[in-house]
Amino acid sequence: MAQIQIKNAVKKFNGLAVVNDVSLTVESGEFLALVGPSGCGKSTLLRMISGLETIDSGSIIIDGVEVNKTPPKDRDIAMVFQNYALYPHMSVYDNLAFGLKMKGMKKGPVDELVRKTAVLLDITDLLDRKPGQLSGGQKQRIAVGRAIVRNPKAFLFDEPLSNLDAKLRVRMRTDLLRLHKMQKATSIYVTHDQIEAMTMADRIAIINFGVLQQLDTPIMVYTHPANLFVAGFIGSPSMNVLHGSVTTNVTANANVNATTNPSATANSNGNGNGNGKGNGQKPRFTSTSGAIGFELPAGLIDQIPEASLPNLVLGIRPEDIHLTAGEDGLIPFETATIELIENMGDISLIHLSLENGADWIVKAPPSETMREDQEVTLYLRARKLHFFDGETGNNLFVNRSAEM
Repeated sequence: MAQIQIKNAVKKFNGLAVVNDVSLTVESGEFLALVGPSGCGKSTLLRMISGLETIDSGSIIIDGVEVNKTPPKDRDIAMVFQNYALYPHMSVYDNLAFGLKMKGMKKGPVDELVRKTAVLLDITDLLDRKPGQLSGGQKQRIAVGRAIVRNPKAFLFDEPLSNLDAKLRVRMRTDLLRLHKMQKATSIYVTHDQIEAMTMADRIAIINFGVLQQLDTPIMVYTHPANLFVAGFIGSPSMNVLHGSVTTNVTANANVNATTNPSATANSNGNGNGNGKGNGQKPRFTSTSGAIGFELPAGLIDQIPEASLPNLVLGIRPEDIHLTAGEDGLIPFETATIELIENMGDISLIHLSLENGADWIVKAPPSETMREDQEVTLYLRARKLHFFDGETGNNLFVNRSAEM
């Protein structure tokens, strides 16, 4: 096991930074997933760690030693590739043994390690076969075995499951996770599939355009995305968003206060141009088009800078939108029209069209009463609302309690 540190790493191709000032630490024994869209720089960063790609500036440090100039063969790191990278003319046994023989290891210890690895991966009956006689899943097991047999300090996985069909990917994902728990080896796993990252990793590093967007546990990047990019990339379906602004609902609150507490009327009117913070008035969110507007619970926006209120993006996950008002903590939002219903068995994905033309998706229990073109009222779980700065895209609620 090894600790891997990346400090201010930069890599440019033709003057364009594909890895741009990335810093992170992978602790000994940790499973870290590097995720992001195609071309974001995640595979380039992995190759920089392995030594297959040079680093333009910054440092790659393994167990406290900078390895920027260290050849790949001397970094004691094993890499598993997307295309398996097996020698087609060699048997499975010889593919597993090749790296050990190149190190000058004697035949007896080589045979012991190969057969031990074969038992671990349940590939003993494949040792005499050639790669051309194997299925995609079997080839990937051999590729993983060739890395394991060396007993390296760390494993690097570059989208190892992307060539497999969906069912086999799920099985291999489980096998790799079980293997990691047995080996406790430091692992960095590159994928564009956020489901793989969420289910396998101790922590996830999300990258976009070569820049590290967020580094945190799977649950935290899902419930507390650092910005709009993370909110949209992590989660399936993506977070629903709506551009707009927050103002104080002066009229409604003034009338309520006048009825229940006449002395409060002057105070409500006197703060009519405020932001609703600390004056007892409920703030109101209005979409940019003006077609949608609804009241927010008092105090919800207290941590939002006043300068951000005129330009916000509201976000909420599909499972935090309800079609009935039967639970506590729900606030009435808006009516919408059902455009499409995807029945998934245990849940339904309900595609909605809002008044302003925005398309939202709701996760809901299957129902035989819902139908396309039906109008429904939406209710939002208030404590699950996110507000992003309209200029920077940063989550203004990212530091709130993890008990959301």
